This record gives sequence, structure tokens and C-alpha cells, in this order.
Amino acid sequence: MTGATIFLYLAASSYFGFALNVPLRAQAGSRGSTEQFTSLVGRWHCDGKFARSGKPISANLVFESILDGRFILFRHDDELPFNYHAWSEWGWDANTRQFISTIQDVSGGVRIFRSPGWVEGTLTWSGGDLPDSSDQRFVFERLGDRKFRVSYFHKNEDSWLAVDSSSCSRVGTN
Repeated sequence: MTGATIFLYLAASSYFGFALNVPLRAQAGSRGSTEQFTSLVGRWHCDGKFARSGKPISANLVFESILDGRFILFRHDDELPFNYHAWSEWGWDANTRQFISTIQDVSGGVRIFRSPGWVEGTLTWSGGDLPDSSDQRFVFERLGDRKFRVSYFHKNEDSWLAVDSSSCSRVGTN
């Protein structure tokens, strides 16, 4: 990890832990437990396309349970020719009784999203740039034990516009 990455991580952790006063705690097995995300833990390869251009896109994703299972660390790395890379932490916000996700990406951006968790095979994260944006959405759809689809949407006025969508398959035996 570079010094800048460590600084960004510590700054984001301090901001989200203190400025927002968000207690991210969950009892094992409770509605707020990150246990419901354990089916994602492991490595995934995704192939998809951009909605407007139809241009193909591929990425590698890694989900890891961290901090005694209280958080999921999600790393997203686009393959060339694209250079999007992001880290995201998923945890439980006891104040709002929702899951919360922070995303830090290669552009230096920090975004925050909220979700009720998996609902009928779909996990929807809604949010955006700090402090209160709600113009972005990630939708994960289960397609079986070893597959899911993830789609990214951006809100334009009152309509949600698809940006990209990818089907992801588990890599290895995890």
C-alpha cells in the first residue's frame, strides 16, 4: 500500500467513523450481519458492456470478510483498456438499520451508498458522492451459486439510466 492509499483509507475511516457518527456494528446472525454477503466472498471475473456504446468491459472482483466478519472488503479492478479501480467496505449502520457502503476509487472520489441487503435475490446499493447525493445505484442479481450480474445506473432528472452491466462468474473453488 502506498502512503497516499493509507492516508486516504485513514481519512475516510476517520470521516465515516466520527463525522457521520455511524456505528457499524452487527450481531452475528442478525438482520444487520454481513453474513448474508458471505456467498460473494472469493474471486470473480466479470464480462459485460456499456449501455450506450455497447463497448465491452471486463473486470476482476474480490470480496473478503474483514474485521472479525463485521465488514466485507470489495475490490474492483477493470481490465485494460479501462483503468477504473475501487475499494469498497460494506458494513451495518445501526442508526438507520441499513447496510452502508463506502467506495474509494482511482479518481480520488469517495462515495457512500445504503442498502436493505438481499431482497428476493437482488442487492441494491443507492447513493453517490458525499455528503447526500442519491443519483447512483448498483444492482447485484444472483444468477446461481457461481454467478451474479452487477449493473450500474445513474439518475438523470427523474429517470434511472443504465451505464453498464456485467455478468460475473466465480474464479477457482472459493
